[in-house]
Amino acid sequence: MKKINVYINSYLEYMNSILLTSRYNEITEPYIGYGLMTKEENEYTTRIKYFLDKYRNDDIYQYIESLVPNGFTFSRPVELMLSLGNNKDFSMQYTPSEMCIEYCGGMSKIKELLRLLKDYEAKIGFFAFFDEAKKYYDPVIEQAKEVANKYPYISILENEYGKEQNSYNYILSSLMIGNYGISFGGKGKTKLDIYSVFATDGFSISEAVLFHEFSHPFINPLTEKYIDLVTKYQSSHELLKKYKLPGFKSGYGDWCECVNEHLVRAMVIHLLQKCNLQDMATKMLDHDLCKGYKYIPLILEKYKYYDNHRDIYSDFETFYPTLLEVFSIII
Repeated sequence: MKKINVYINSYLEYMNSILLTSRYNEITEPYIGYGLMTKEENEYTTRIKYFLDKYRNDDIYQYIESLVPNGFTFSRPVELMLSLGNNKDFSMQYTPSEMCIEYCGGMSKIKELLRLLKDYEAKIGFFAFFDEAKKYYDPVIEQAKEVANKYPYISILENEYGKEQNSYNYILSSLMIGNYGISFGGKGKTKLDIYSVFATDGFSISEAVLFHEFSHPFINPLTEKYIDLVTKYQSSHELLKKYKLPGFKSGYGDWCECVNEHLVRAMVIHLLQKCNLQDMATKMLDHDLCKGYKYIPLILEKYKYYDNHRDIYSDFETFYPTLLEVFSIII
């Protein structure tokens, strides 16, 4: 029986530690509106900063900072590090998405970055340092495991979407702001290895955010697959702009992201209701409406229709084109 694997990823902590001690926040704040790395000072962040301070002039910092304006932000550093999988030599176990490769500056830039990361780690011994420092996460891991074991999330998700996945990985990092749902497949693979990455604040370690990040790998690929149909409803993007919060505070940029976030956030509410977590579902609905996701009530009605007509729609993909029709409605 599949289970949700809860752990800390040393490659991700390595990258996040470098970003934390770089000019990453300084560079990104002006156009994102907030920093993507924590500003919290605690025993763990203090240890990292003290450990890396004497190496702050290494070439790796200048190189990473040069990638940021091209789009090496948000999930791109996360996805790149997770693509290394269980390999110990900074070689890729998985191929990153086309978007990740593009926003990292192309595969040649990625190869150079991985070379610099490998050389820097050999120089400073970060992984040996982290093996001792990671005990900071022990209580957080226990908290996350408690949430991850509370409901049969995998069967709930796979039954709702009508699709099985290969593995579910719940990765924690206290160094970043935000949560990310990432997946890796491969040629001929129909089942994905899902890596959902969570910050460690009280909101992130919750049933709602778990459903959110594990839903992205089910929904996002459909938006890519049916991109022509998604584009057909792009005029709704203009209608939503008057409700959208400044910058990235609503959680999306372009129309495809807007569609994904609408569908995922509505699914979170739908699944919370199925788990009889009505209070949390109501809070999430109010929260998302305030962020400008005005189509969610209509999408929730569509999800009820989908559940009641599984004899017609065997899985979420067969329903997806019909679901998109909701964006034809003028709100």
